[in-house]
Amino acid sequence: MASVRILDDGTVLFEGIAPQLLHILSRMHEAAESGDSEVEDRLFPSPVSVTSEDHIAEDWKAFVEPDLQSGFLSAREAVAADLRGADKTKGGDFAFRIPPKHLDHWLSALTQSRLALNAIHHFTEDDMNRSTADLDDPREFALMQSGIYGSMLEWLISIVE
Repeated sequence: MASVRILDDGTVLFEGIAPQLLHILSRMHEAAESGDSEVEDRLFPSPVSVTSEDHIAEDWKAFVEPDLQSGFLSAREAVAADLRGADKTKGGDFAFRIPPKHLDHWLSALTQSRLALNAIHHFTEDDMNRSTADLDDPREFALMQSGIYGSMLEWLISIVE
């Protein structure tokens, strides 16, 4: 049975994580790194909507977006490192730690992944409020992923506050 504890040093310890859940968490980066134009638009929206301000959008792409991309990548790399450090328990489940300095990285990576999945699959509010059906269907699997990432995001935000 999965459990979560906050250790004295502020580390978040997840225990009893089923291999399937660890696999889903390990796939977090895939959507955000898809290169899909809708994902790019969602993660890096233009700061202006008026075409007369195109020079601002160009400056944004040249000077701001690269730092955002770098920060997003750093967050995904920190999460991947935490997940690679997962330990298999005697019962076949896993345990992993999120050090306090990685909490912001997790919040970022979970958000990126949810935004990307939602953009790729065009999830609606109705989709987000229903149960997943056939997990062999890529869209349904992505909906489940988004839900898991959202639940974990909510929980991590609650402990950060």
